[in-house]
Amino acid sequence: MTLVQKREAQFLDALYLGVRDRADFDASLDLLGGLFDVATAILLDFDAARPEVSAHASVGLIKGEALDRYQRDFAALDPAPRAFMTVPAGTAIPTYRLLVEETRKPGVFFNEFFRPLGLEECLGGTLASTKGRFAMIGLQRPRDREPFDDDDIARLEALMPHLARALQLRRSFLELEGAAGAMSEICDRLAAGIVALDEYGRGLFVNAAARNIANAGDGLSIGRGGRLFALNRAANNRLAELEADVRSGGAGGVVRAARAAGKPPYGIMVAPFFLDHGVDTARSRPRGVMFIIHDPLLKPQSDAQTISALFGLPKGTAQLVAAIAANEDLQAYANRTGISLNTVRYHLKAAYSRTGVRRQSELVRLVATALRDLADHRDNGAQ
Repeated sequence: MTLVQKREAQFLDALYLGVRDRADFDASLDLLGGLFDVATAILLDFDAARPEVSAHASVGLIKGEALDRYQRDFAALDPAPRAFMTVPAGTAIPTYRLLVEETRKPGVFFNEFFRPLGLEECLGGTLASTKGRFAMIGLQRPRDREPFDDDDIARLEALMPHLARALQLRRSFLELEGAAGAMSEICDRLAAGIVALDEYGRGLFVNAAARNIANAGDGLSIGRGGRLFALNRAANNRLAELEADVRSGGAGGVVRAARAAGKPPYGIMVAPFFLDHGVDTARSRPRGVMFIIHDPLLKPQSDAQTISALFGLPKGTAQLVAAIAANEDLQAYANRTGISLNTVRYHLKAAYSRTGVRRQSELVRLVATALRDLADHRDNGAQ
């Protein structure tokens, strides 16, 4: 293997490692620049419909403050992206050949941005295009480097399919990572504890409520592998039975898990969910198992302002409803606030009218359910 081949192999290793790691992705651009004896390389996205240019990654002279200036003041004036998009994807061409007139008579972009950085020419091309959006690679040579030649063009064209594939994979990975992060945040806000296992019984996810329940050490625990265990042997055996039922195609079921004396048990639903690994859609998708834990002792924080906004209640009425939802009786509320019991009953009737309920118990259930669903339970509902 020649020195050039070794350097190309190093570049490709870093490039594909960069699918998941930004540092490796940037390192691959550094290695690419070294292969072509240039100090600057940049990956651009160009939206022909707007038109708009944005940098996906860059190393060398066009980064930091210079990159900010490019995107803010000069991207719209850069003639290269529009020119590169007219060339078939996978084709490399230097701007000395692509922009002959611009090279002979430089415009604002070259005179006020490109050349003041010490750059003279760009070798680049379109990597891929989708619905009017183009991904482009550019290698910028300084003045003291010889112009790009046919050998440079052939070498870059041989590497461009790898760049296109790695960029596509990186975008897909970032989209999946973003979606997973969003779902994690959403699940962490829920009142119910959630534990999810993959098709092999390995832990996939534990939300904040489930972690809080496990940390309390009162009837349930979560093992190192992310599995849910009941401290009561009968309940734990039942959890295992229902998990096996889900894996064999069943619907699962509900388990009551005892806790310390005098406390109501947890309710746990064991249910299936489908895992999609991006394989052939004609194949059957593997089943994961989820455990949804209900803690009957978890009480939502009673917030008069939230109640007022949710149910359209006046301030005084919302304050009464918040007190009732927090298990304060009418007389105690009247004494605490210094208002008459008749006024309290007036507010209660107003709450009935606005919410469509007829009994105090129905009102409490309605409000408690709403507050429980909308509260942030990442820290037991408290901020």
